[in-house]
Amino acid sequence: MTAFDADAPPFTRRTIAQRDAFRFWTEEKLRNADTDQFRHVNNAVIATFFEAARMEIFAPPAIRKWMNGANLAVVRLLIEFSAEVHFPGDVSVGSTVVEVGQTSFRVQQGLFSGADESSSATAEAVCVFVHGDTGRPVPVAPELHAYLLAHRGDVTEIVQ
Repeated sequence: MTAFDADAPPFTRRTIAQRDAFRFWTEEKLRNADTDQFRHVNNAVIATFFEAARMEIFAPPAIRKWMNGANLAVVRLLIEFSAEVHFPGDVSVGSTVVEVGQTSFRVQQGLFSGADESSSATAEAVCVFVHGDTGRPVPVAPELHAYLLAHRGDVTEIVQ
């Protein structure tokens, strides 16, 4: 089974993101230092772009007080690459919450690049709220839970 098999489970099937499915956006300028010996933007840099975009969800100042001192820990990160990204240029990264649990939430993301702004990569992350001192999972505060649900997207909108 390869990442290109149409009959593969969803986590191994190539997906293409749809721009209008995302609720949060960030723009990143590509740097020459982002490239590797193969002359494309390195996969680790793409992961960093996805991380920066996930943090856009928590940009409103009120969010920090709703977190009650909790931190975020990524417990699962899956990235699927569908096209190379090349310097110079910019990328747009969209994120949307697709599920909220007792102590965690799941985010779908898409990275768009090139003149046609096509999808170059998709990601899914599961993040857990953890106590700042103990590192143990903590419940999502009701206000934060409501905020995340209000910005929830439909997974069927995201992948084609």
